[in-house]
Amino acid sequence: MVASAKGRPSIPEVVRRPSSENWCPFVSIRGYPLNGLGPIMVRRDFLRVSAASLLALLLARPRLQAARPPPRLPFRFGLLTDPHFGDAETKGTRFYRDSLAKVREAVEQMRSARVRFLAVLGDLVMDTDPGVPEERVLSYVDGIEREIQRLGGATYHVLGNHDLDNLSKAQVLAHVTNTGIPAERSFYAFSAGALRFIVLDLEYLRDGRSYDHGNYDWRVYNVPPPELEWLRAELDAAADPVIVFAHQRLDGEGDPQNDNRAEVRRLLENSGKVLAVFQGHEHKGAYSLINGIHYYTLRGVIEGAGADHNAYAVVDVHPDLSLTVTGYRNAVSMELPRPITPARPRPWWKWW
Repeated sequence: MVASAKGRPSIPEVVRRPSSENWCPFVSIRGYPLNGLGPIMVRRDFLRVSAASLLALLLARPRLQAARPPPRLPFRFGLLTDPHFGDAETKGTRFYRDSLAKVREAVEQMRSARVRFLAVLGDLVMDTDPGVPEERVLSYVDGIEREIQRLGGATYHVLGNHDLDNLSKAQVLAHVTNTGIPAERSFYAFSAGALRFIVLDLEYLRDGRSYDHGNYDWRVYNVPPPELEWLRAELDAAADPVIVFAHQRLDGEGDPQNDNRAEVRRLLENSGKVLAVFQGHEHKGAYSLINGIHYYTLRGVIEGAGADHNAYAVVDVHPDLSLTVTGYRNAVSMELPRPITPARPRPWWKWW
């Protein structure tokens, strides 16, 4: 069950100064004014003024209520990752053909949940050998993308390594929809609600060359210097709290891991603006909290046969900057409390 919105703060009362410094709203005691605040108001005048004030408040009440912003639900977006769709026989725990129906179910659930957008964290298509024709792989991209576009709303994609087994980045990006983003951008940022979202591209070799038609080692991935500079500038300029999307994990240690993950994390941490990083790639899923930033790795759609082995999630971002991840099927549900060093939250009435 998706968590409900947090409690709404109350509207502060307006305190008015008396129109005259000598006016006193207090009643005297045995003829003496209270606290030396000036002339004494007699009981008749006090009652007349009180009745007039009460009438003014009653007449003004509808206007005050009309000016109050309506209550808002938490900001909500959807997540899925690693469908690995393709027309191929099962390999181990990877049921390639089942992913089409699994993504269809996920998208229908997200439509019901009325998410503001869906983020797909990479590996749309199955792992393929270099000899598989580009046209066949593009047909897999188109097939799974049709299911994603059933959402009828904004969608954003992260490039995954298997998307580039037989294709270039430009080919993949030309066949998917990143709402409002130029088609050639593999890393980009967008705003939604009172949040800034940053999509990273980790599909680079150590020398800065892009993954392209299988020329990569899945254990080696990097954020190259130009993207690091772009990320630094985005974080510096961000006026809102930030959430990051990536394919491979930016947390953890050891092999396989991002070669310059420590440098990337340092940028995220030093900004003081990043709430969480949502990742894919590692199909079993994971979670860690590092220096005040949540790293949630979503389980892969591909793992297991049939609907019972699906995995996707809806994320609610509350006005206090805490997050609720509601996992469906095999995805893990979690409450992610407000980070230790978050950006300053916006007033609740500015959230939409």
